[in-house]
Amino acid sequence: MASQRDENGRFVKGHDGGPGRPKRSTEEKYLAALSRRVTIRDWEKIVDVAVARAKTGDATARTWLSDYLMGKPVQRQEVTGAGGGPVQIQNIERALERAYGDDNDSDDSSSTG
Repeated sequence: MASQRDENGRFVKGHDGGPGRPKRSTEEKYLAALSRRVTIRDWEKIVDVAVARAKTGDATARTWLSDYLMGKPVQRQEVTGAGGGPVQIQNIERALERAYGDDNDSDDSSSTG
């Protein structure tokens, strides 16, 4: 039987990689239990306290509210080449194709008319 992984430990092309992560039944059970215990009125009171604290300068309350309302901010990453200059997207695409193969043609509907 051929090895399922290459020398770097990655699954070889043509192998699906296994069953994946188990279903989130444990998390779903905890969320259901939490939802049964915390009423909408309870949640409103919690949010009211967080808003009041955020208005007085509580950084934790501000962060908690903004994470819920807007999501966590995404930080921009600067990508530079070996010479310190900007990296062209074509070079990144070529590197990914070398590393993982070019088997995404069927997913690219923009190339077919």
